Amino acid sequence: MTDGEAMDEHQRWLEWREQTPVLREYAYMNSGFAGPERIAVHAAMRRRFDLALLHGSTTRRALDDRYELAERYRTVMGQLLGGASPDEISITGNTSEGINIVVNGLGLESGQCVVTTGVEHGSGIVPAYYQRARHGCELAIVPIDAQDSLGTQLESFVAALDGAECPITLVILSEISYSTGQLLPLNAIVEETHRRGGYVLVDGAQTAGHVPIDVRESGVDFYAIPSHKWLCGPDGMGALYVREDLIPLVAPTKVSGRAAAEYDLEGGFEPEREKITKYELTTTATALLAGTIEAAQWFLDSGPEAVFERTRALNRYAEQRFGRIEGVSVVSPHHDATRTGLFCFSIEGLEATDVNAFLQQEGRVVCRSVAQFNSVRLSLHAFNTEAEIDRAAETVERAVIEGIPDDVEPAIPPQLLAGAGA
Repeated sequence: MTDGEAMDEHQRWLEWREQTPVLREYAYMNSGFAGPERIAVHAAMRRRFDLALLHGSTTRRALDDRYELAERYRTVMGQLLGGASPDEISITGNTSEGINIVVNGLGLESGQCVVTTGVEHGSGIVPAYYQRARHGCELAIVPIDAQDSLGTQLESFVAALDGAECPITLVILSEISYSTGQLLPLNAIVEETHRRGGYVLVDGAQTAGHVPIDVRESGVDFYAIPSHKWLCGPDGMGALYVREDLIPLVAPTKVSGRAAAEYDLEGGFEPEREKITKYELTTTATALLAGTIEAAQWFLDSGPEAVFERTRALNRYAEQRFGRIEGVSVVSPHHDATRTGLFCFSIEGLEATDVNAFLQQEGRVVCRSVAQFNSVRLSLHAFNTEAEIDRAAETVERAVIEGIPDDVEPAIPPQLLAGAGA
């Protein structure tokens, strides 16, 4: 990278910060849970709300805008996924919805095997458990350690694929694990799965807006992503990629008129098989489309590779800084090949939920805890800084030396803890 290119990137990250008001008060390191919106994202949604306010929702002007936004959404999300066709992109409400469309639409049954990993989010592994409970599918869970190399991870997958007692039908995996922060060797896993006749569904909750994605290069079959995490878009939007030749294979499980190729009111009906829109129901929040388009375009314009490299550089800095704190153990990968922007650590003798709460209350550092490993997770995005990492580390040092007061309020309201597995 030339000095000029480095300066351009630095300016880009500064501009990102300037457009993100929450960063004026907080060191926001929680994009893996939900990213902070830029002013431009808010403005894009407001423009759409204002259009509906002034012209109504069903005037020709408003309806033309709704249609154009939906088409633009499919195009931009296809670009985000590495050149997928708009005809392969279904508009969803979140990653979980996309995963459920595929898992429930494949018609899995007894005598087939689903493979997943031991570092999955509930949105990936719970649908797999339901397939086992409802339809008698076999379920194989690949053991993964945060410090496994790409080669070791692949060996574990191959062992699980070859050790299955029935034919492999579907592999469900996160390309980046939410709990360990490690990058999995997706291309190689897809190749090994396809060799055995199975399909691969990716939970992309931690990848969209974080790393370059290329569904064409990987050959992956299905890929589900959200708007509200690393893309820093609004809640309640996502996208599902289904490879075009597989759309007829995956039946819609929730249906409306879009799931019909034709029908009448006298018993005549032909289901839609070929169009990606068969997975979509009726009304979509058009303002959220506008906000997500703005967020995704910013990421694409920033350069996915540049964003990823910046997050990994921040992770390396965090590893060095936190590694100097007595009692702190780094949980996330030490290998650059599997390193991402997710940095995870644990502290001897302290509960991660308490440390998380202390970081937010005392240091104005927003992050999260991961119950599975009693660890704290910092989502280090391109807009974060080394100074913010120092701020987090200094707050942790205070917790280690002084302890955490009993009156520190939880960072997540108790009633939300059951759903806080982002």
